Formats: sequence, C-alpha cells, structure tokens
Amino acid sequence: MKNCPNCNVTISKTFKFCPSCGQGVKLDQSVGSLLTHFLNDYFTFDSKIIRSVLPLISKPAFLTLEYLKGRRVQYIAPFRLFIFLSLIFFLLLSWSNSSSVSIDSQVNGFNEAFWNRFFDSWLPKLFFFLLPLFALLIAWLYRRQKKGMMPHFLFALHFHSSLFFMGIIYAVVSYVFRKLDWVLFNEVFLGICGFYLAYYLWKSLRRMYVESRLKTSWKFIVLVVLYGILLVASTFILLLFSYNY
Repeated sequence: MKNCPNCNVTISKTFKFCPSCGQGVKLDQSVGSLLTHFLNDYFTFDSKIIRSVLPLISKPAFLTLEYLKGRRVQYIAPFRLFIFLSLIFFLLLSWSNSSSVSIDSQVNGFNEAFWNRFFDSWLPKLFFFLLPLFALLIAWLYRRQKKGMMPHFLFALHFHSSLFFMGIIYAVVSYVFRKLDWVLFNEVFLGICGFYLAYYLWKSLRRMYVESRLKTSWKFIVLVVLYGILLVASTFILLLFSYNY
C-alpha cells in the first residue's frame, strides 16, 4: 500500500490511478510527459466541443435528452457550454458594435453611449436574468407533465446556447457581407437565421415534451410572445434607468 501524491488516500501499489481523485499514481517529471498531458487535455476538450456544438445546432433537444438519459461525459456540461458560447457571442457582438460606432461617429451621444453599454454590459446580464424566466414559462406551459424544474431549466440552457451559437455564425457571416457591401444578402441571411431558430425551438419542444403538432404549435406561440414581452420590457426598463442615471 502507498499514499496518493495528490489526495494522500492510501491505495494499493498495483493501482495506476487513484480511485479517489483520479490522478495517475506514477509521476513523470519529463518534458514529454508535460506535452502528452497537454495534448490529451486539448484534444479531449476539442472533441467534446465538436460532439456538443454540432448537434446543438442541427439536432433540436438532442443534448437535453442525452443528458436526461445519463449520457453526459462525452459532451460539454450544459452550464459550461452556455458560458463558453455566450462569452464568444458577446465578445463578437461588442467588437461588431464598436466597429460600427467608429464608422458612424456622428450618432447622437446618448444613443451611442446607451447601446454601447447595453451590448457590452447589460445584455449579457439580461440573458442570465431571462434564462430562468424562460424555464419557468416552459414549466408553466407543460405543468401537467410534472417533470420537475430541472428538465425545463436544462432545456432553457441548451436553447439559449443554440441561440448564442447561431448568433456567432450570423456575426461572422454578417461581418463578411458588410465588408463586401452585400446589404441584401445580409438581410436575407438574418431572416434565414430567425426562421431556423423559430423552427428549432418548435422542434425542440415537440421532441422534448412529445405532444401533438397542434399543441406544440400553440404553446410555441405563447412561449415566444411572452418571452418577447419580457425581453422588450427588460430593455425598456434599462433604457429608462440609463436615461435617469
């Protein structure tokens, strides 16, 4: 018997990994070992990104259902995926907003300051506030299924992650279209993204809650309308707050 160098738990000498913390028992101090650990961690995370992001946008409710079935290790954890994509999205949004402001520097000072602050600071916080409200709306619409709150919150996490991912795609493609001055293509692509997100949400609700097309459709409409009202009302409150302070 010997002690694990990481957590000091007593383990058998035959063990290659500690059953308590998972660290390898044999410590290799070579540069090659350092490089090997880096490559293993990098490609493991890289493969998780591919396995998580591709179905996130192409298979509605797939990640939510996989998580509920207990298949979790091969995908990025829902909160981590949400944070990861939201950070990239808001960084791109902030960069795109600052680029447009620098070109259009003669805009009204208050409007410019408000929208800069809105996109850089308030909008990310607003989504963190609206996420649980979105989950509560779904829980209310599907209250007869008595699933508990966790599946609804998980569904909300994955849908907002897909929303951010679609926003990342649009931000990159839109930047190229604006550079080429393809205004019409940009507007058409925005419409395509909007329609796809609407279909994605409808299909996610149908797969997740397994109801008829008619029931799913009217609940989809109620959800979109109520969530849109919350988003507009929150933005209006922020506008009033900015005006007063």
